[in-house]
Amino acid sequence: MSEEDSIAKLGAKMDTILRLLALQSIKDVETVKEKAMLLSKAGMSSREIAVLCDTTPNTISVALSNAKKAKD
Repeated sequence: MSEEDSIAKLGAKMDTILRLLALQSIKDVETVKEKAMLLSKAGMSSREIAVLCDTTPNTISVALSNAKKAKD
């Protein structure tokens, strides 16, 4: 196995661990808006959050936008 293959495998495993940790962190959170805010603060993109919340990136973007407006 080449070094590039090893790095790719390691990256894939790290992605899996990150998804599991993210799912664990939002398991008791009820709304998509709250989940989106929490995961966004953790540095996740709208696309990544959408996958975890079983929705679309647009829905996540709107939820984050509405949350930002509510704070102002």
